[in-house]
Amino acid sequence: MSSDGAREKRAGHGSPSITRLLPSMVTMLGLCSGLTSIRYTFAGQWEPAVIFIVVAALIDGLDGRVARMLNSATTFGAQLDSFADFLSFGVAPAFLLYFWLLYSMRVVGWVLVMIFVVCMSIRLARFNVSLYDEDEKEDWRKCFFVGVPAPIGALLSLIPVMLTFYDGDVRWISDRILNKNTVSAYLAFVAFLSVSNIPTISAKHHNISRRWFYMLVTILAVLMVLAITNPWVILPLMGVLYFVSIPIGGIYYAYISARSTAAKMSKARKAVSSTEQNTK
Repeated sequence: MSSDGAREKRAGHGSPSITRLLPSMVTMLGLCSGLTSIRYTFAGQWEPAVIFIVVAALIDGLDGRVARMLNSATTFGAQLDSFADFLSFGVAPAFLLYFWLLYSMRVVGWVLVMIFVVCMSIRLARFNVSLYDEDEKEDWRKCFFVGVPAPIGALLSLIPVMLTFYDGDVRWISDRILNKNTVSAYLAFVAFLSVSNIPTISAKHHNISRRWFYMLVTILAVLMVLAITNPWVILPLMGVLYFVSIPIGGIYYAYISARSTAAKMSKARKAVSSTEQNTK
């Protein structure tokens, strides 16, 4: 090996290892899934278009875990993940909703999907900025997101489309309530949730006892089986449960915040009292 080649390798310009590439490869799978959804949208095939966005959301939950498991998280990977999320959870669902129904509203429909995409991009940018402050956060704050995460926001926005895939006895309900006015109002609501300051529960940093862990794993396994066998009932139902969790998460956040503030004030009073006693 030449001296120039040795210097280049020492400087970190050699070929990256497979462990460093693997999380980014998973991210690119999610990106390809989002692109495939757009392809099916342009073909007017709504069901596979929704399926590939769901697949992208599942993949999005894996790449970060793979990076942490292999200890190969990089700034490049984080930026690539954001670009993939923007396409899969901003552009792809927006195009799907526009060509599915909102195109009939002409300019208003296009403005609505642009608002949705802009809100998702703001959401992702804000999340990226928050990563730099992660170490400075109190531990309990790490148990919450600010606003609805982009993958969940994308899936929530697609609930009206999912309901049309269900052929059961209550199909007439979705046929009556799903029109361009209700869908556009619903889309604007989901876009607002994504950029809001509403605290939503994050499962990343919660410490769960072994008993509850096994119970949650069992529930998730049952939900996965049901989602595979009857996805267009279970996925909207999970969306409804998520909406219910938002006010519960807000109340829980306020409770923990009040306890944390009270503990800080108590500690400050003790420190002042101790200082006064030492000066006497």
